[in-house]
Amino acid sequence: MDITSFVENNYKLFGSFDKPGLATDIHHCEECRDHNDEVDGADRRELSSEQIGTVCWGISSFLTPQAMGYYIPRFIELAVTGKNDKDGTPYMCLYINQIGLHSESEQFSLFSNEQRLAVCSSLILLKSQHIQTLAEHCWEDDIDAAINQWRT
Repeated sequence: MDITSFVENNYKLFGSFDKPGLATDIHHCEECRDHNDEVDGADRRELSSEQIGTVCWGISSFLTPQAMGYYIPRFIELAVTGKNDKDGTPYMCLYINQIGLHSESEQFSLFSNEQRLAVCSSLILLKSQHIQTLAEHCWEDDIDAAINQWRT
């Protein structure tokens, strides 16, 4: 399957998640409010690199389970197509750090087995298509750890 088809299949697979009214628990803390404001109700296909953040400060760690289900097809798309974050670093690094290495997070509690498998497949695709970029940014070991987490 080519990358474009893979991406489109993931939008369909996660299509059961409606756009959330709030992306984060705004009552939790100031940072959650800031991240919710960054998302600003964006449609999943239009979520920009500016809104997503960087490997050190990104929205995906703060999303509610419903918001994660809604936005993850976009995260997968940005990762597997080799897009950069707002600082010019490959977004796939943030994806591995904030999603790949946290498979047991409550954020993923609404995912079906098929949806969890899609995340695992995205990580396998990253490794097979972008290992050189991952190695240049010192994520080659972390990609293996992330794949193992999502396989179980």
